[in-house]
Amino acid sequence: MNQDNQREAVLYAYLAGLLDGEGTIRINRNRWKNNWSTRYSGAISIGMTNKEAIDMFTKNFGSKTRIERVLNRKQMYRWGTSGNKVVPKILKQLLPYLKVKKLQAELVIEFCENAKTRGFQKSKGLPKKELQWREALWQKVSNLNH
Repeated sequence: MNQDNQREAVLYAYLAGLLDGEGTIRINRNRWKNNWSTRYSGAISIGMTNKEAIDMFTKNFGSKTRIERVLNRKQMYRWGTSGNKVVPKILKQLLPYLKVKKLQAELVIEFCENAKTRGFQKSKGLPKKELQWREALWQKVSNLNH
């Protein structure tokens, strides 16, 4: 392994450790108000009071950092991204180093890579079998995160 690969491995191991301890790997579920469809998408986020650590996620994986303020608490920085194309790319880079959230990452990768849009019609939504599969994976990941 050359020096650049070693540095990248150390970086990803560090970021995976931060995500294991302070982050969330999930499937978002959004129901439309007119109830014609439910949208599911993979998502990752991490929040900390240390901006430097959060900036490492922004620098390496894109997206933006936002500031969260809660009365009588330290300012928190949050990085996050979602989408069935970008999330599995990030998770695959961190997966070899994840310990605590490895199963969530595997399930979210499976979801993102296998979510189908075949048969989708705006007026009818996704086929029932596809919605059931998505809901089941959403439930598994949600239960792991509790």
